[in-house]
Amino acid sequence: MNLDRYERKVLGVLAQYEGAVLVEDVTKKLQIDQATVMRACLSLQEKNLAKIEGKEIGYVKLSEEGRKYAQKGLPERRLLKALVQASGKPLPEIFSLASLDPDEQQIALAWIRRRGWAEFRKKDGETVLEITQKGKDELEGKTPEEELIESVREKALELDSVRLDLRDALQTLQRRGLLEILTKKKRWVELSGQGRELAKKGLEEIEEITELTREDLITGRWRKARLKKYDVTAPGPAIYPAKIHPQRRVIEELREILLEMGFTEIKSRIVETEFWNFDALFQAQDHPAREIHDSLSVKKPKEGKLPSNRLLRRVAQAHEKGVVGSTGWGYKFNPAISKRLVLCSQTTAATVRFLASKPEPPVKVFCIDRVYRHEHIDYKHLAEFYQCEGIVMDKGLTLRDMLGYLKLIVNKLGLEKIRFRPGYFPYTEPSVEAEVYFPEKNEWIEVLGAGMFRPELLRPLGIKYPVLAWGIGFSRLAMIKLGISDIRDLYSCDLEWIRQQR
Repeated sequence: MNLDRYERKVLGVLAQYEGAVLVEDVTKKLQIDQATVMRACLSLQEKNLAKIEGKEIGYVKLSEEGRKYAQKGLPERRLLKALVQASGKPLPEIFSLASLDPDEQQIALAWIRRRGWAEFRKKDGETVLEITQKGKDELEGKTPEEELIESVREKALELDSVRLDLRDALQTLQRRGLLEILTKKKRWVELSGQGRELAKKGLEEIEEITELTREDLITGRWRKARLKKYDVTAPGPAIYPAKIHPQRRVIEELREILLEMGFTEIKSRIVETEFWNFDALFQAQDHPAREIHDSLSVKKPKEGKLPSNRLLRRVAQAHEKGVVGSTGWGYKFNPAISKRLVLCSQTTAATVRFLASKPEPPVKVFCIDRVYRHEHIDYKHLAEFYQCEGIVMDKGLTLRDMLGYLKLIVNKLGLEKIRFRPGYFPYTEPSVEAEVYFPEKNEWIEVLGAGMFRPELLRPLGIKYPVLAWGIGFSRLAMIKLGISDIRDLYSCDLEWIRQQR
């Protein structure tokens, strides 16, 4: 039977043992890397000369916080010792004596009372913390938690070797974040009967060559050595070539769809004046969206440049008195507010800027960029996310045309279920919101808002034609398309997740 050099070496070591041997022990014996030994073991198993068995082994180790307490002592133990010297004294003095930081103080108080080592009592009209008899009895002993910390202080401990009387302590320390349980796969290899017979016959050491070199040919070494056969069916190491981030791929897919539909791409700005971010959109200067819970103000510089005085006056008049029969918002427009800078909270600002520069049809543009809002972060909300904004201006357009555009875009992305319902936005009328079905959570998630720009927005810009406008919460759309249940995964640093994405 043909065996390569490493297979012979491993076979020779295994023959020295009666039963199964840890692969790690074979590695130490041969003093070669474990991957080489494992490959040799697998090859021997394929030739029915050895048998490999594996088992998941649990290990208990201290967390970073647990290592700190292993050196300094648990907060409740340090507080107990301090109480012996300062029982009945003010808490700050006791905490100082115990060397407890603010976080440890709360932990120590909670656990020392839970264990019944101390309790609060009234003394001379003041509430003080005093040691109990149970606390005095525990001064010289160790709790099960402390015993367990001591046993894993130097090195990790196999989970199965933890004493039965320490199992409850193990769970307590794990809940406190002081212990971690890790798993590691251990493998044992044992010779088969055929393997032992082959080992008894003796193993002749034959030099093998994995590749021919110039020196092999010149010296004639290749005549005496054996050329090692290659097993082309053997699994190779996993290779992870460079690839585009999953969210970026969806962005490029949407971009291609819109370009194919005849749209032109424009870019947004990171920092925008409130004029373009709000005022030009007919969003009142006292609208709640301008408060801290939505938009993010720029501290330095605080102000930006305003457009021409003519455009500023038209926008101000639309806000104060309205246009073409509208009454406006009925307040005094303040140009100082228009100068203020914010992080762009909606890509609509970019499309309206473009409209102001091109008031004549046809116009068909889109913008895919990041926007920023002061959001409560959860599985479907982020403070920074991508938004896709699009507008179409032409003669005779209606809301029906816009719904057709949106349904076509979403269906081209491979999302079949979409529904529309009436919505409200300060700068569009009529307005709709669209939801896409999310199978993983068995619910409909809002992904876009759309509508027809109001005359109060269009007339100050000099536009006399209907404009369809829509904004997609792109990150939510990407979440649905990629089958992700948590929007935060789109910005994860988990390389394993990125590698597994098709």
